[in-house]
Amino acid sequence: MKRIKGRRGAIVAVLSAGALALATGSASAADALIHVTEGNGVGVYNRPHTRFGKVGIPDLRLGDAIIADCWDRGDNIDNHGNVWYHTVSERYTAGTGQEFFVTGWTYGAYVDSNEAFHSGDIPEC
Repeated sequence: MKRIKGRRGAIVAVLSAGALALATGSASAADALIHVTEGNGVGVYNRPHTRFGKVGIPDLRLGDAIIADCWDRGDNIDNHGNVWYHTVSERYTAGTGQEFFVTGWTYGAYVDSNEAFHSGDIPEC
């Protein structure tokens, strides 16, 4: 009986450690770091349609980056396509060095000319 109790304790410890590792991670395996390679100011919007407005954080610029988990279709701005990245965090590496964890949508053409979409780095939402 003592032997079974020891195994249960080891299993509980392993499961607890696994749960802790999952809880501390902020990005999943499907998330992609996408650098802003275009010179336009990249707004983070509430939805993939500009009429719903921005989420209230500064626009991203050349040298900044986003973490995106998928893409979807939305507004086609200036005939550059309708690909929008579902953004889970923003890294302002070009300016302040801050990182925000604000969920929103960024227009793929203004982020990286839709490169992450074309290369298949992120899945469709």
